[in-house]
Amino acid sequence: MTLRTALKLSTLLALCLTAALAWAADETGKVARIVVLHSASATAVDALLPRLRMLRSADGKSYIVETRSAQGRPDLLPEMAAELVKSQVDVIVAYTNVPAFAATNATRSIPIVVWYAHDAVGTGLAHTLARPGGNITGTESLAPELDAKRMQLITQMVPELKHVAVLYNPDDQGSLIHLKWAQSAGQTLGFRTSQIEVRRGDFEGVLRDAASKRPDALLVLTDEFTIPRWKYVDEFAQKNRVPTVCEFSVLVNAGCLISYGPTFAESLDQVTRQVDRILKGAKPGDLPFEQPTLFELVVNRKTAAALGITIPQSILLQATRVVD
Repeated sequence: MTLRTALKLSTLLALCLTAALAWAADETGKVARIVVLHSASATAVDALLPRLRMLRSADGKSYIVETRSAQGRPDLLPEMAAELVKSQVDVIVAYTNVPAFAATNATRSIPIVVWYAHDAVGTGLAHTLARPGGNITGTESLAPELDAKRMQLITQMVPELKHVAVLYNPDDQGSLIHLKWAQSAGQTLGFRTSQIEVRRGDFEGVLRDAASKRPDALLVLTDEFTIPRWKYVDEFAQKNRVPTVCEFSVLVNAGCLISYGPTFAESLDQVTRQVDRILKGAKPGDLPFEQPTLFELVVNRKTAAALGITIPQSILLQATRVVD
């Protein structure tokens, strides 16, 4: 082998090695990161993570899936969202409205998938459900619209009902929309509604003061702040013998009298599908917000018995599940 031939071969090998290293860096370099941002709902997020970790890229690679929790401190969410943007994550999954607004205020480029939005259009998260626009899409809970149905159900459970108190967190952007639907339903059904505002601070004290309102039933509007504090609501309801109606069945398992809302399983499928489509190249603003198609009515027979309520046959016939 001549020196010239050896040099040519050495050069060719170097070029091949450089190309191989470049290919390897491209193949093993940055792996897409999905981060779930939430305030406190560890149980719900724990159910989502395995589904997200099953997702694969076009070449079969898995993604890095992480969570960021404010540990019941929604005021920390803006700073946490800013940190996610700084670290250049690929997709942010925001669980409910407050984390979603923290994320949208932090970035107009990183894709955001809102999980369980409460009226995405009415609160300003999306331009329309069909074409959200910008860097956002997600799943809609239809929670405010379903308040009328919940009001109808509680009147069946408590025929003599004249006054429903609505417990809500005013720091949730969907709360005022909830209130409008609940108040409108009250007027239509012929009973009075009052408000119980709960936010950071003396949660128990607010509920103690609420006892003076002497409501015949309590509509509980849940979010990332109220769900972790359900035990205080349940104690208030038991002590004052107040029937409760909730959005989601998880609270019926914990003592709420009755719930009506979208199924959790369907929402998991929807949000996973949205993330998958974005990671495969879809623009979030072009993806419609997915709305629930499956709903469940769940009633707690033990709670009813403790309150001296006989569950009407009309409710039992509609019920998806009865908790004993």
